Amino acid sequence: MVKVSLVKCSDYNRDRVFDSVKRAIDLVGGIEAFVRKGTRVLVKPNLLSARPPEDAVDTHPEVVRSVARLVKSAGATPLVGDSPGGYGKNIDEVFDSSGMRAMAKEEDIELVKFAASKFVDGIPFTRYLFDCDRVISVPKFKTHGITVLTAAVKNMYGTVTGLYKAERHSKAPNNADFAKVIAKVYSIAKPHLTVLDGIEAMEGDGPSGGEVRKMNLVMAGADAVAIDACLAAIMELRPFDILVTKEAFKAGLGEADLAKIELSGDPIADFIAADFKLPQTTALKIVPRALLNGIAGFIKFKPYIEINVCARCNLCKTTCPVSAIEIARDHCKIDYKKCVRCLCCQEVCPYKAISIKRNMLTKLVWG
Repeated sequence: MVKVSLVKCSDYNRDRVFDSVKRAIDLVGGIEAFVRKGTRVLVKPNLLSARPPEDAVDTHPEVVRSVARLVKSAGATPLVGDSPGGYGKNIDEVFDSSGMRAMAKEEDIELVKFAASKFVDGIPFTRYLFDCDRVISVPKFKTHGITVLTAAVKNMYGTVTGLYKAERHSKAPNNADFAKVIAKVYSIAKPHLTVLDGIEAMEGDGPSGGEVRKMNLVMAGADAVAIDACLAAIMELRPFDILVTKEAFKAGLGEADLAKIELSGDPIADFIAADFKLPQTTALKIVPRALLNGIAGFIKFKPYIEINVCARCNLCKTTCPVSAIEIARDHCKIDYKKCVRCLCCQEVCPYKAISIKRNMLTKLVWG
């Protein structure tokens, strides 16, 4: 049986977070089961964008602090790093806005930038993935316009550096194809331990444009696939509704059968959110599953730039894998003939200036 723990945590009070994170890890074997004295440990949060902790876009610094303190207590040295959207060019701004730099300074932890790469199967990974002795993933519980859920498995996609992520988006913009890419990356970048920040999650049009949803949840386990399977249940979905979970399970990378996952800590029933909002790009909770494949070709959506909200930072333009965005002082345009609907622009926008527009048929089908 694969072990996954679920622990309640009501807010980001430092002591409460530490107690909850420690309990969650203790329930799956304790930090000493994953970290050895004298080793270097890469702690990999989800640092998507330059947003403050209260926006629930990035992993909260208090959860990362708790993990890092436990790593130190085991006699190991933690390093914290990620590769944000926009090719990571705004990494210093992300470190500052997310509160990660301030936390790292207080805890005397090295922040690392995922610049230098090592290629594995043609994929450029950060060298820290291989230079460190252990990897602990600290994802955020969020929805995602393409993959529906972004959490434990998808967090490791951030270990990929440079242009590769954008290129994969352009060549695999839909859920099914992109899920295969993420599963491939995860197969190479599997962490030794995952500790999920679900104290405040994001629902709706995540991973950056949704609404904050208090879930009061910390999870831990060695199997990220199993954690995502449990999150699907919490969202009142089936594990295989999340195609990333399905692909990872098919590849033998983890367990997705809830009957084979041993849960400990607080009852999963305490966290079930029947009204958890999914992205506008999916009809999983609205259209019967048997009909979804039949209407998939008619589901249409596109990103739209709110010109009065746009700050002209050009991050969306830089990130767009097909160069479909034009930003100027008096206008902001998306060339929909080029656009592949990968939603990278919406994902990286730090100002929530990019929203999702649906076609009339899609609106009629699910409102």
